[in-house]
Amino acid sequence: ILGKKVLDLGSWTGPYTTLIYNLAKEITAIDVEEKALKVLKKNLPKVKCVKSFSDNLPFKNGEFDVVTFWDVIEHIPVGNELPTLKEINRVLKISGYLFLATVNKNFWSDLLDPAYWLAGHRHYTKVQLTKYLQNAGFDVEEVRTGGSFFSSFYALSFYFFKHILRTKMPNIAFIEKKMEEDMLKPGYIQIAIRARKLV
Repeated sequence: ILGKKVLDLGSWTGPYTTLIYNLAKEITAIDVEEKALKVLKKNLPKVKCVKSFSDNLPFKNGEFDVVTFWDVIEHIPVGNELPTLKEINRVLKISGYLFLATVNKNFWSDLLDPAYWLAGHRHYTKVQLTKYLQNAGFDVEEVRTGGSFFSSFYALSFYFFKHILRTKMPNIAFIEKKMEEDMLKPGYIQIAIRARKLV
């Protein structure tokens, strides 16, 4: 990320963009929600904000060094996973990196995610994601799973603020630190992948 040209795909109001704001050389944020992009732009004025769908990105081939795709793939239309990953591949430079995270499919993550039961919130296995990425022209270099019950609680809180209150969840330093510690430990909630563009 340091000194790189980054595309934050599915940025929403910028919870991740904030973390890399002073690290990346240049950041472009993409989301389908115009209101969320306005909030991001107000808080992070140097970020270029673009309203777009993930499977038809308005950028030239090989424009970015890094694409981040945090907790977004489960929200795009069913069947659009591979077209979206191919678009990400297209806008990445050769040997550029994609960092992807989503909900890891297993008994506990399914059970503790009400959106999985009520709204068709999708969860993915390592096998599914690896197949998508390989078919889109990526080499999967690292896969990690992390997070436990604390992460489940944090996710529920995030959904409450985002979908019920339609606002950004407040940043509480103690909770943020505990969340980071929890996600760094081996667990079952989230699957995170680092993949490199091959072609």
